[in-house]
Amino acid sequence: MTAPETRIRCDCIVTPDGVIDGAVIIRNGRILDVASGTAAGGASSLDWTGDIIIPGLVDIHTDAYEKHYMPRPGATWDAVGAALAHDAQCAAAGVTTVIDSLSLHGRKSGLDRAEALPDMIAAMSVAGEARLLRADHFLHLRCEVSNPGLMALLEPHLDHPRLALLSMMDHAPGQRSPGGLEGWREKQRLGGKSAEEIAAHLNDVMAWRDTSNSDALRREVAIHARNLGVPLASHDDSEPEHVDAAVELGATIAEFPVTARAAARARERGLVNVMGSPNLVRGASHGGNLSARDLAAAGLLDALCSDYVPLSMIRGAFLMTAPPFNWSLPDAIDLVCGAPARMCGLDDRGAIDPGRRADLVRVRIAAGWPAPVETWVEGRRAA
Repeated sequence: MTAPETRIRCDCIVTPDGVIDGAVIIRNGRILDVASGTAAGGASSLDWTGDIIIPGLVDIHTDAYEKHYMPRPGATWDAVGAALAHDAQCAAAGVTTVIDSLSLHGRKSGLDRAEALPDMIAAMSVAGEARLLRADHFLHLRCEVSNPGLMALLEPHLDHPRLALLSMMDHAPGQRSPGGLEGWREKQRLGGKSAEEIAAHLNDVMAWRDTSNSDALRREVAIHARNLGVPLASHDDSEPEHVDAAVELGATIAEFPVTARAAARARERGLVNVMGSPNLVRGASHGGNLSARDLAAAGLLDALCSDYVPLSMIRGAFLMTAPPFNWSLPDAIDLVCGAPARMCGLDDRGAIDPGRRADLVRVRIAAGWPAPVETWVEGRRAA
């Protein structure tokens, strides 16, 4: 018996080749056809005329799961409940593929990440196996190379079936940041801290770090990525030589380059530049680093991720269609759909194209916002 079809009529369907007036035809969770013009005739199951259909968003870096696990400093939440809340927030933002980025280092806002890591990974798996998740979730392990205990945290999860990305980063003060340690101190001063507070903060964050072995740990992470066939990202590169070193290790993604010169070298060396969409929406990095808008103006922006605000991805993509950028809608949508999917080898999604997963978002422009009013995952409404 032939599976039933779902036909969604719309006068603005964003495909890789352009915007068409027609219908998306779905069967068995996949896009069977994208019919345009008179070829889209016949009774439609659904009529989304007046809105916009884009592919489901693919988010390769989101810290939001941690925020649901510890919504207030020192107040942890049930891990499965945190997974469900995080998943619902992503789906409501039009994100149908979530690569949850979990940090393998230290403490932040009272959260002991080493202690939380296995709990959070297991909870997402439990929620998925119970069919409680709306979006499709993968795992991005953020490898802090100034953490002497990195390998002990990383190795138990290298065989996780949903591992999709490894990244190398060093958030020790003065590392991979313009101005080095003095530049870090200046940022603290601008944030209103006294010299005594800065010194105390420096002692606190360096208590568990050791930067003397960082290069060796980068090599170990790169070996694991290569052996597993998992994409490798270099995070927060500030100098061209950082990019060159990452390329030699096999990195293919430049995640949040800190300076324009690092982003330019990444493009020269064949890496793709991904930036946080909150940076683009706000018009600046919250940490004083490279502006995503400046990167876009230079023609060096390849993809966006949510970083810490899931709803910022769709906002950021549509901002690219307005002055001063004036990108085409297909090119702008590719920043949050096709490009991040390609970065992680997820070739079955990221575009409205026959054979791809029927991950779709119905977008309505209202009150100046591109609002995701329906999110579909594999041909079924999820939010």
